[in-house]
Amino acid sequence: MLVDTHVHLNDDRLFLHWKEVVRRAKENGVDSFFVVGYDWESSERAVFLSNHDGIYSIIGVHPHDSSNFELSMCDWRKLINSKTIGIGEIGLDYYKLYSPKESQKKVFSEFIQFAKEVKLPIIIHCREAWKDLLDIMRAEKAWEVGGIMHSYSGSYETARALSNWNFLFSFSGPITYPNAKNLRETLKLIPLDLIVIETDAPYLPPQPYRGRLNEPSYLPEIAKKICELKNVELERFSEILKNNLRRVFGDIL
Repeated sequence: MLVDTHVHLNDDRLFLHWKEVVRRAKENGVDSFFVVGYDWESSERAVFLSNHDGIYSIIGVHPHDSSNFELSMCDWRKLINSKTIGIGEIGLDYYKLYSPKESQKKVFSEFIQFAKEVKLPIIIHCREAWKDLLDIMRAEKAWEVGGIMHSYSGSYETARALSNWNFLFSFSGPITYPNAKNLRETLKLIPLDLIVIETDAPYLPPQPYRGRLNEPSYLPEIAKKICELKNVELERFSEILKNNLRRVFGDIL
């Protein structure tokens, strides 16, 4: 059985029929779901969904939504319960700059500090901002909590640095895309004991489902591609994934 370590069942497109989405996923061998927030409302939804078996919540603010944001605006501690396993998705995204760089950096730093206070791992989003991201992680001692690099798209050199900081590397639909040769080469170099998988649904559907709304039932396509690249059986890979997650998140699975 597989774990979808990053899914937005809290997104309107999936939330309206989340029970059916989860049912289809379980029929396809996916038994656990980390529902990731990207603002206050989606984080509330993640916590609500975590009341159900196999679903865990991760709460935070996406860099796109960091403009005019203050951590003190909401009582984030109030959201945390026994099935809240991380803080995220947080990070930096300079691709389209929906929020100014300085706002992103400030919010990212604040959430790392908060994660350290509540002793939870962090789930990091990064796009075209690797230098600033690493500088902030270093300054805030992000290795004290560790976590997951969500939908990893960085270089192997960056992965080597982060691997010493108690971070896992999550791969999603793009690993199956024909033009993602560099990403596949990076994955081949990263040890299996540092790898996890995700759908990022409703975004980034794997190749056989391009053009459709992504959902966690498609996670096996990502697992199969990684098994092919790493020359490992699916059953063995599933056990490795869960062991990797236990190392960072504790005995939750």
